[in-house]
Amino acid sequence: MSYRSVIYGIVMCLLTACVGTRDFLNDHSDVQDWTIFRGSPSLCGYTDCALPDVPQLQWSVTTQTRMVASPIVFNSVVYMLSRKGELRGYTMDGDSCFYHDLKTTVEASFIAMDTTLYIGRIDGKVTALSLNSQLSTINSLWEYETLGQISGSPNVVDGQLLVGSYDGSMYTLQARTGRKTGQFETGYYINGTAAVWKHYMMFGGCDSWVRVVDISTGKMTDSLELDTYVPASPAILDGVACACDYNGNVYEMTLEGGRIASHRKLLATSADNEGQDGGVVSMPTLTRTDVLILSGDRYISCIDRASGKVRWRKMLRGMTGECSPLVAQDRVLVCTKDGHVSILDSEDGMELWHYEVGEQIIASPAIIGDRFFILTSKGTLLCFN
Repeated sequence: MSYRSVIYGIVMCLLTACVGTRDFLNDHSDVQDWTIFRGSPSLCGYTDCALPDVPQLQWSVTTQTRMVASPIVFNSVVYMLSRKGELRGYTMDGDSCFYHDLKTTVEASFIAMDTTLYIGRIDGKVTALSLNSQLSTINSLWEYETLGQISGSPNVVDGQLLVGSYDGSMYTLQARTGRKTGQFETGYYINGTAAVWKHYMMFGGCDSWVRVVDISTGKMTDSLELDTYVPASPAILDGVACACDYNGNVYEMTLEGGRIASHRKLLATSADNEGQDGGVVSMPTLTRTDVLILSGDRYISCIDRASGKVRWRKMLRGMTGECSPLVAQDRVLVCTKDGHVSILDSEDGMELWHYEVGEQIIASPAIIGDRFFILTSKGTLLCFN
């Protein structure tokens, strides 16, 4: 291993160790990493990167392999993982540099920390894969088996891996060894990813409850019952969490020391909410002033957090789906289920740029300092500057 690789590993270890001790707002303005599907362990979907007015397609590669998991960018390599378990890596120039076949079905997004990839699988196992600096070899460090399929991305804080399973449990595993350090049982499927705030995690479930759990003890510190089940993960920023239920209601919760100190229904489903007709399966996107949600069949809505009023609603060019929007400074990057990619002005929702991929999009984009990546369900990876 080279001296540079050693230094890089130490720096990454220090950075990731800080994630759980502060409000982590992911700043990718001068780095080349996007190591989790929403950009940060808080899952807020905000980055300080700046998107250009007119992005240009730099390159694309096509694998013709079914993709559900979102791509990540780690050490200037873009990784994508097919549903069949084929893991591929591409350089910033679009050249293939890595391939590994897990030989198992994967739908959950995956994450990177230090030189390790953490992957949750449909067969209920969590796999930790170690990469060497030249990407010439890969080693399986450990596997941990739950009793149900894993559909949500793992998350990580303070060296602890957080994994939800269809066996109704949220597991805490030691990232280095895979040793179980905690298990919180809900009795219902856990479909999403746990969002991290300081030393606490928050997640929803099919029983309509949002729970807050102390990561160090594995004990629940608070919970809140929503109107119906929670199909996706909550998002947290500055101690404020937002979550959506399947009917399209949007909830805001203030966190203090592991407790839900206050909560309100920021947006309620009603006949007055044009386009807000339920069926929401995507995550909210949270900035310091707004909450953005995909609503109805074709709408993206921006809700002012202070007043609780809808500031703007935009009809998209295609059908909404599971791909939640991302906010990059004053721009909103949003993908539709039927392959439309748009950049909107965050102030008024005006469309600034549009690109039609022509293939279904489920995976969340990845944004780094000078480009962003879109992955289609057919395995086409597109790089825009």
